[in-house]
Amino acid sequence: MFEQSYILTQDIGLFSCKAALFHTDGTLIKSNVVHYRPDSNDEGWAWQSPELWWKAFCQNCHTLLAGISPADVKGICLCGQMMGCLPVDRSVKPLCDSITWDDQRSVHELQLIRKTLGNETIHRITGTCIGHSFALPQVLWLRANQPEIYENTYKILTCKDYINYRLTGALCTDESSAGFTQMYDLYGHCWSKTILDAFSIDENKLCEVVPLGSILGTLTAEAAEQTGLSPHTRVVQGLGDGRAPAIGCGLLSPGDAYINLGSCSWISQCTRSHTLDPAHSITKASYGIAPELYVNGGTTLAGRYCIDWFINTFSSREGLSAASLSSFLDEQVSNSPVGSRGLVFMPYLRGERAPWWNSSAGGAFIGLSSRHTRPDLCRSILEGVAFQLSQMKDRIAPLEPFGRVWLAGSAASPAWQQIFSDVLELEITSFDNSAFIGCIGCALVCGVALGDYKDYTEVARFQRNPLITRPIEKNVKLYQEMFPTFEDCCCALADISRHLCQL
Repeated sequence: MFEQSYILTQDIGLFSCKAALFHTDGTLIKSNVVHYRPDSNDEGWAWQSPELWWKAFCQNCHTLLAGISPADVKGICLCGQMMGCLPVDRSVKPLCDSITWDDQRSVHELQLIRKTLGNETIHRITGTCIGHSFALPQVLWLRANQPEIYENTYKILTCKDYINYRLTGALCTDESSAGFTQMYDLYGHCWSKTILDAFSIDENKLCEVVPLGSILGTLTAEAAEQTGLSPHTRVVQGLGDGRAPAIGCGLLSPGDAYINLGSCSWISQCTRSHTLDPAHSITKASYGIAPELYVNGGTTLAGRYCIDWFINTFSSREGLSAASLSSFLDEQVSNSPVGSRGLVFMPYLRGERAPWWNSSAGGAFIGLSSRHTRPDLCRSILEGVAFQLSQMKDRIAPLEPFGRVWLAGSAASPAWQQIFSDVLELEITSFDNSAFIGCIGCALVCGVALGDYKDYTEVARFQRNPLITRPIEKNVKLYQEMFPTFEDCCCALADISRHLCQL
């Protein structure tokens, strides 16, 4: 069944488009990454051209298909950056560039959302927390500031949905992407009439929501010509890039969790419970693989981004591959003791989402002195990101006790894995090719949809050479002593960062 049969996957993020071609037996045949950046300005605006996504997608296709017959590619499945706002007209041509999830222009709109419905109501309906990243405040900003674009908008799309349209002509979305627009009813599994009515948003401007794994069709002649793929290859509905790694890691039972180390980083946990975080600081989202399963989670906006900033600022080794980055981190950590000689890093280089939802939060090294070395700074960054995710873990655990935990993403390394295990006090497992964890999730979705795999338990065929890390008792004790200091710094710096942002 598996001879000469491939699945092509792509993960379209904010800073890169990752692509992986898998044999249907789970073997990674080829991979490629096209790097790019969003546009931004000093006022906190951030945007990205959808043509950039399409060109990167096509470039990856041609690279992966070199020496491969297009006819042997059975299916395509994508995940893409969640949230954001891309308005298109009736011919599905973009009316402007996509507003991305790290855009912070919607200050007045957030005030309107808080005043009109409030964080508790938004959280109860959508599972999300009020913040700049979601489509709701971006749509409201568009209507208030560029009304001609809003009036001419036929549909509001996310990244993945736009590429799927370019491939097939199908105009739809999945539940994970809809859920992070902040306009979707988490438990009603439909667009929220309460939210749309409260802000007078026309539901017709939102896409039809279809189940994960729906077969959207085959490639149009134009798409086949531009990508080099066969027009007979089927395209399968994927999901947002925040949910695909959960499938790639194999979150199948309540308590299963994973940490993803991308440009932003997050911790997500599978649950059957409808219980929401009473502080309304942790998101809950539909999973997609089963109607009774949900995902508790929290995101820090600068995970790997902190490391990239450090390398670009203090080293000449920028643009490292995943393997080279892992070696670099392991080398730095080996030259600095646990606790970084009393140095604490606040990983808020891009503001912060969970659990503080504070766009003015700023990064900092606390306790810096002349005794500290470059490896100390590097280790403190890794520890700071781990402390930040530990705050989220502590808010998730009362909702669902943690079970198995995986580590994945382009910045995963044995050294960082040990730090996470020690800080979170959890056994953590990683495996080969986890830098392409979103693509692995998409390959599994595609294989299940096309009948190659019986169900999502066959994720095991993609998970090879596991590395299991357990907490080291003496490290745990030191981090337990440091963690309250980290939390104190978060609180102490909040007003200072807010004042500096206003200068």
